[in-house]
Amino acid sequence: MTEESPCWSSEPYAPGGGGTAEGALKNLDGTELDPLTLLVRESAQNSWDARIGDGPVDYRVELRTLGPSEAPVWRDLFAAGAPQLRHLKLRASLARPVLRILTVTDTGTRGLGGPTRADVAIPGKSDFASFVRKTGSSSKINGRGGTYGFGKAVFHLLSASHTVVVHTRCRVGDQLETRLIGWAVHESYTVETGDGAKTFTGRHFWGRARNGYVEPLIGEEADEAAGNLGLNALPENETGTSVTILDPVFGERDDADAMRWIVDAMVWNLWPKMLPEGGDAPMRFSASHEGRIVPVPRPSEVPHLRPFVWAYDDMNQLVEHKSMGRALGRLGMRKFISPQGKPPRVAQEAGIGERLHHTCLMRPVDLVVKYLEGPPFFEESGGYAAVFRADTDMDRVFAAAEPASHDAWLVDKLGGDERRLAKHALRKINDAMKEASGPVSVANEAGEGVSLAGMSRLMAGLMTGTAGEGAEAVFATGTMSSGGTTGAGRGSAGTTGAGGTTSPGGGAGIASGRRRVLYDGPPEHDVVEGEAVIVQRFTLPDAGSCVVRGRPVVALGDGRGVETEPPVGAAIPTVLGWRAENGTVMNGSSLHTIGGDGTVWSLIVRPAPDTMTELTVVVETGGGDR
Repeated sequence: MTEESPCWSSEPYAPGGGGTAEGALKNLDGTELDPLTLLVRESAQNSWDARIGDGPVDYRVELRTLGPSEAPVWRDLFAAGAPQLRHLKLRASLARPVLRILTVTDTGTRGLGGPTRADVAIPGKSDFASFVRKTGSSSKINGRGGTYGFGKAVFHLLSASHTVVVHTRCRVGDQLETRLIGWAVHESYTVETGDGAKTFTGRHFWGRARNGYVEPLIGEEADEAAGNLGLNALPENETGTSVTILDPVFGERDDADAMRWIVDAMVWNLWPKMLPEGGDAPMRFSASHEGRIVPVPRPSEVPHLRPFVWAYDDMNQLVEHKSMGRALGRLGMRKFISPQGKPPRVAQEAGIGERLHHTCLMRPVDLVVKYLEGPPFFEESGGYAAVFRADTDMDRVFAAAEPASHDAWLVDKLGGDERRLAKHALRKINDAMKEASGPVSVANEAGEGVSLAGMSRLMAGLMTGTAGEGAEAVFATGTMSSGGTTGAGRGSAGTTGAGGTTSPGGGAGIASGRRRVLYDGPPEHDVVEGEAVIVQRFTLPDAGSCVVRGRPVVALGDGRGVETEPPVGAAIPTVLGWRAENGTVMNGSSLHTIGGDGTVWSLIVRPAPDTMTELTVVVETGGGDR
């Protein structure tokens, strides 16, 4: 290595003091978030804050092993002149027989531009200095996800040697400029020198030394070094940034588990940036492990997350402080039958269990802050999900209430009117969850109040999920008319139902050749032989042999009737069979039986994914043709 070769330099304390490296690391101790979750949240916020115009931001995470031509370059460039092992564990990482790197890259962003020194200020152009040089810097700009500079320390936390390499391309004047710098943090320390004891902050930089100060490699030199290190080249003539973590550590997880956690963290913490799904989302996410793609699911494909997507679409309820005349944000709420099984571990870390009774809190930048837990739904199989997005004018208030990890609103740290407004917003959110958690009453066709005492008695507008993207089904309830027979399902009054035709006055006339059926409550969600189904209980009050048929159809919603001719190839709801009171299940689309004995039968239907299903039970005289 020549005198002009890039080298390491350890940062001494300035005469006026300064922050320590471990101070930045320990600032994250207050969060319960997993470091991988924190990495995704912090880096994605940085990427979003650096977006260019209205174009999408591409965000990618890659884990791989360095090849035989790449690993020696890392050892040659970074081992020579590295700090002593007791001050930085870089030499130990480089001595490993196999070297791995974890890289986070964004494009569609402006890169880390501005001065490379922290003591030079150009208004509005400080990205490089804020990210690499400064500790704990705060953004005063609305519309940014990040507010503090401490969260970036997670890059170092995930490295066994606390070492990262920053590769960025930015615009300087009218020209594009590539920059490459090594950056490590550990503990502050003191060493004895010929001039006495000297103290160091614990921060170390690798690059081009200039009068005891390290500058990044620039231009062609940076591009060449990045290529030799095996770093992915940034797209030609585009700006962006990649941060590479040397020798990543994942605790007890293996690499495959770590990448699955990272992908789940993307989905559960960044899902609003994935909407609308299918091409026009504000951010595009990808991941790979040893060159193989790790799929990133759509939010609507994740059962426990899907209700929050529904609530996001319904976010039209204004939350305000009326006496102060301030809009605080908007709230959307959905109720549903809870998905079966446990959510991913990332969701459990965020406080999501098998039952959903939470509000997703976010600022106007649409990045998840927290899933706020509310009271459980009154029936074990049900739940609710809500989304609250703070008003733009409240952005700074809630940003000031966030800790360094951006994962909570600590409103008690605020003062004056800001504290009053923020506490009022949270109180309104909690009130909405309390109201959603309890039973409600709806009116039947006779105008009588019906108390819904269980989740199986689905309330108006209640959604239940079935397998498939965005799946939801709304069931016709079969309300009781004053004549004692059932009319059509919910939302279908006046149409032909099971056993008769509902008159405007609520009475029923028996259609020729048809027998009566009485519904035993609205449909229920159930599992039969491991399959999610809808079950409608009923009795046959008229004596004699009969044929019973189920007629499940896809409801078009918004009062537009039902689907008479489904699209070619589309899934349709299907009658699977019939269950007697003793539990015996008989397969087939029709049931041949004797009515009038009080037996409670159950129609079993498989709903079609992504649809609303309306159920009708029809009974006809006969039964000889089996």
